[in-house]
Amino acid sequence: MLALEYVAVDLLTGARQSWTSAAAAAPFALILALAFEALSYGSYSGLTHALLPEESRPTYPTVLAIDVTGNGFSHVVPGGGAVAAALRMRLLARAGVRPAKAVAAGAVEFAVTVLWFVAAFVIGLIAAVPLPETHPFLKTASILTVVLIVTFGGLVAVLIVRPDQLVTVTHALARRLPLVHPNAFERLVRAIISQVQLVLGNRALSRRTLLWGLGYWSFDAASLYLSVLAFGDAPNPGGLITTYALVGLIALLPITPGGLGLVEGVAVPVLVSFGTAHDAALLGVLTWRLFGFWLPIPVAGATYLWLRLRRLG
Repeated sequence: MLALEYVAVDLLTGARQSWTSAAAAAPFALILALAFEALSYGSYSGLTHALLPEESRPTYPTVLAIDVTGNGFSHVVPGGGAVAAALRMRLLARAGVRPAKAVAAGAVEFAVTVLWFVAAFVIGLIAAVPLPETHPFLKTASILTVVLIVTFGGLVAVLIVRPDQLVTVTHALARRLPLVHPNAFERLVRAIISQVQLVLGNRALSRRTLLWGLGYWSFDAASLYLSVLAFGDAPNPGGLITTYALVGLIALLPITPGGLGLVEGVAVPVLVSFGTAHDAALLGVLTWRLFGFWLPIPVAGATYLWLRLRRLG
């Protein structure tokens, strides 16, 4: 509620004031920004499609519709990410994908997404070369980045080197947890291990996974860049990538739906700290969120209806 109030009152009030002083938005840049946002969504579904088991993999348009539906619903319900994941898994199961395989693919997809955000953050820092005294918050973010890299590296190493021990440990833990069926949980863990081993052991699949993941964040970052540029100020590329990766990781936190309020509240001042004019940063971020957060909501309703009609037909 506070996040919605922040967006609806503070940011939109500031946007009205900024609009009067900002140059007229460049229509071509805004059209390109919207197109790049669409390509980002398409790349994410390409990643989903590549990770699903080949024997039960739905068509790409079906996967795209499922992803758009889940993403749109995640923007309007509390605990958006978890609800969206559950909806996506249910829709994939109805499309013929076994639940354990769908969850395993989703887990690997989430890991790939986080790792690309971390990589983008590192790339942005290297390109921007910020001074510690002018960007002290980046010290904390850099430490968290190192922690994420070490954690994911350790998990992957365990999955590869000691998969049987991991299954034994997780099975023992599941037996002590309420409402958790140990055998079902073990099947899920084995499916995730199998998925990771498949991706790492298949060069073609590894390449597709990396490229689709790269396309997802780079097209989205390009959309943010063009959204800011449309209002008359070209942001520092390194600063923009750092900002984008930082708010992308923040949006993954289950605090507000799709990071509503948090993304906007962090992105604008961080862009300004890297030299972007305040009016351009504010209007650009709000435009980018319009394309990536608000427009998918009605589109999700349409894709969900399409999935229902297609299934009934």
